[in-house]
Amino acid sequence: MKTLLLVLLVLFVPIKSVHAPIESNEITVLQINARWNQNKTIDLNGLIGCKVQFAWLENQTNQMKSQIQTVPTIVVYSRNKPVKQWSADLSFSLDVDVNEVQSYIDKIR
Repeated sequence: MKTLLLVLLVLFVPIKSVHAPIESNEITVLQINARWNQNKTIDLNGLIGCKVQFAWLENQTNQMKSQIQTVPTIVVYSRNKPVKQWSADLSFSLDVDVNEVQSYIDKIR
């Protein structure tokens, strides 16, 4: 019985090829903002070729909060490592548009 289950598991579990193209979930765009600044949030849901995530600063750990200097902040991760960050200026708004973020994603794919 164990052998049969093992054979079925091997046959039906997908195996990722080493030579497969980069999947969109290997690039993640995370935007962090504070609830009091929610009107300055940028809609990133139209980005292609990446996973988009949003988080409220108030819901983050103290360690994460200490790393965020201004809100909103957008961080691009490639293979779980941060590779690009945009942070708000003193007006608590980002001087970046969705096209600039998309161009960067296209560049690293």
